[in-house]
Amino acid sequence: MFANYLTVALRMLVKHKLYSAITVAGLALGLAAAILIGLFVHNELTYDRDVTDVDRIQQVLVTATLPGRAPEDGASLPMPVGPALKQAFPQVADVARVAAQTSSLKRDETLFSEPAAVADASFFRLFDWPFLAGARATALDDPNSVVLTRKTAAKYFGDADPLGRTLLVDGHLLRVTGVVRDLPPNTQFAFALLLPMDSPANQLPDYLREHWGGLIAMTFLKLKPGADADAIQAGLPAFGAAIPPIRSNTGEVHLGDVFKFFLVPLTEAHLHPVRNAMVEGTSPLEIGIFTAVAVLVLAIACINFMNLATARASLRAREVALRKVVGASRGQIMVQFLGESILLTTLSLILAVALVEMLLPSFTTFLGKPSLAFDYLRDGRVLGCLAALVLVVGGVGGLYPAVFLSAFQPGPVLKGNSGGSGAGGRLRVVLVVLQFAISISLMVATGVVYGQLAYAQGRALGFNKEDVVILTDLYGPDVRKAETLRDALRQDPRIVAASLAQSYPGSGTENNTGVHRPGATVDDGVVLRQDAVDFDYFAALGVPLLAGRVFDRRSAADTLSPADPAHPEKMRHGGLILNRAAVQRLGYPTPEAAVGQLLILPSNLGSAGIEMTVVGVVEDFHQASVHTAVAPQIFFVAPSPSDGQLLIRVKAGEMPGALDLIDRTWRQMMPDRPVPRVFLDAQLQSVYEREIKTGQLFAAFSGLAIVIAALGLFGLASFTAERRTKEIGLRKVLGAGVTDIVRLLVWQFSKPVLVANLIAWPIAWVAMRHWLDGFADRVSLNPLLFVASGLSALMVAWATVGLHAARVAATKPVVALRYE
Repeated sequence: MFANYLTVALRMLVKHKLYSAITVAGLALGLAAAILIGLFVHNELTYDRDVTDVDRIQQVLVTATLPGRAPEDGASLPMPVGPALKQAFPQVADVARVAAQTSSLKRDETLFSEPAAVADASFFRLFDWPFLAGARATALDDPNSVVLTRKTAAKYFGDADPLGRTLLVDGHLLRVTGVVRDLPPNTQFAFALLLPMDSPANQLPDYLREHWGGLIAMTFLKLKPGADADAIQAGLPAFGAAIPPIRSNTGEVHLGDVFKFFLVPLTEAHLHPVRNAMVEGTSPLEIGIFTAVAVLVLAIACINFMNLATARASLRAREVALRKVVGASRGQIMVQFLGESILLTTLSLILAVALVEMLLPSFTTFLGKPSLAFDYLRDGRVLGCLAALVLVVGGVGGLYPAVFLSAFQPGPVLKGNSGGSGAGGRLRVVLVVLQFAISISLMVATGVVYGQLAYAQGRALGFNKEDVVILTDLYGPDVRKAETLRDALRQDPRIVAASLAQSYPGSGTENNTGVHRPGATVDDGVVLRQDAVDFDYFAALGVPLLAGRVFDRRSAADTLSPADPAHPEKMRHGGLILNRAAVQRLGYPTPEAAVGQLLILPSNLGSAGIEMTVVGVVEDFHQASVHTAVAPQIFFVAPSPSDGQLLIRVKAGEMPGALDLIDRTWRQMMPDRPVPRVFLDAQLQSVYEREIKTGQLFAAFSGLAIVIAALGLFGLASFTAERRTKEIGLRKVLGAGVTDIVRLLVWQFSKPVLVANLIAWPIAWVAMRHWLDGFADRVSLNPLLFVASGLSALMVAWATVGLHAARVAATKPVVALRYE
């Protein structure tokens, strides 16, 4: 019996080649999309699962709430937090802190920049990745040691044994004490070499290593067996409240009010995106969105199958009637048609697997996820998932056609009533509406995402990101040389402006200070972001001036006067520039009203403080992503910066020559360090990389949804035109022209698409309004985008149906009237 079912199914596939091809192609595209998204989702849900006792490891995160600012979650904590937690909670067996940095390494005469990290000696007691050389237990005990990954060891030592050999790291000669396997691709850590926390190459400022106010290190706890993480979580508020208040230039700060610590299991940390993580996290919302897209694309493919199967019901009505006459039960007929559905799905899956094999390298490169492996031949779980996918998709796609076809009654069918209309026709209309509602919604989502990203990287930034080169991470002696480099570059006509600054937009670093008006107390002040900058900072970024003037190197009063340690009570002076948000935060009615006002910055060296005169106000501009609001900010010129970045604006069209000048001048002044050069536009692109890729994936999958829907409409149009051949012939005999007939058939398929718009628009509006709420600075939803998406879907329907309508309408009436 089953052999007979298979034979009939194969005959039907061969007999109706067009419909079979459309069904298989649509299902294959839907299955391939679902598999690719499934691989991505599985990868995101399995970060750091290969660590022993992973269920006992917790990451400590912090919610920082500054006055006047929205709360923000972060991965970096003050350095003293880890040891204090181990002492405060007996449930903690071990603690490890790790902080990222970029280090310079030298091989022969060539300099390289490598992603590095400094960590406690206990790090490898929590994260037990296999060691290929050296002893894990003691690898980080010596301050002058370094642990390399396998790839880094091969890069600097080739095939030679690296253990015990030395490597020049940031000018310090360190001994290789271990080689660890390359980090798994789905881990939240990213480094090529690991240094001890007390390494001479540790770039963390010394004063922050025991400071409770600096957020600089990721912290992980390993709990004792059987320990309850919830008990620690419940004790964290009291732990924060017990931290002694610190005296800062914002007055006395109770850190328990500013920092709220909380625990996240290591296996869930990647699904909790926070600031300053080594590897950007993926939110559960994003996982849900891509899962929904996979389901929707697959649903459109299943709808195609149901549409074509029910449309062809009249062609198989006699077959069903005859089977029932000779004794077949309805259940047997349902099994037959479900079997045909599963056979079609199996063929589609084979094609989908081939598509995935071809697309996976490009897909993984695009996502930056090298761990997306599709090992279906050796991994039983993958094979099981594919089998389940066939059964689910085949069952969902074939269930209604099986029920619909098996319900035909032999008597009416054999008398000439095929039973192919009625409920089946109404269902097809509903399914076409559903298909296009999904496709239109995805098109709208794609347009909104791209519009927001274009806005976020353009007008919303508040400065000109083009033609700006940045030399990053300048510390100590490098800053002194960078000042000389800056002055040399300013003399070249290709350089518009060059300025040192504490940070740059997109760098992720931030400092804050307290500010109050003369006569008020420190406690009456407000907390503002502060940046030490150079005279040409605003020219380098192209930030508009609203009132007053920018800093002038000819005005000695603009530079903050140096501190006098022998007389800390002596008042210091300098110039200050505010952004628009700071003007509002300080209560000035207009930018012009703020110019000339005096503000006091409390000094760490004494009670006299620093008296600053507001010389100008600039427009707000984003230092971070537009997900967050622009912080109220002050700018001043420091007498001698201790660290910073060098921002260089290059004249348009002169970038190649300017880069050569920058590199040559750098190598002359700092030959022991590679040029730490980045482009501002590329740096900002990386800030929005996740959203950019999300938009591109939306575009790809919405396009795929339209293609699959068009395939189904192509099949339906072909079938409809074929079944109405005699009607078309009669209409032509009665005087109808080709245009009239084409208009008739096109309008028949336009109505479901128009109804689909009425369904898709409100759904897309609500969904994208919710997505845009995640941005502090965002575009408005443009109704024209919704109209354009609807018209695009309508044009696809017209093009698809019009082709068949024109072909059938052009047939001679005598041929049409002889049809059947």
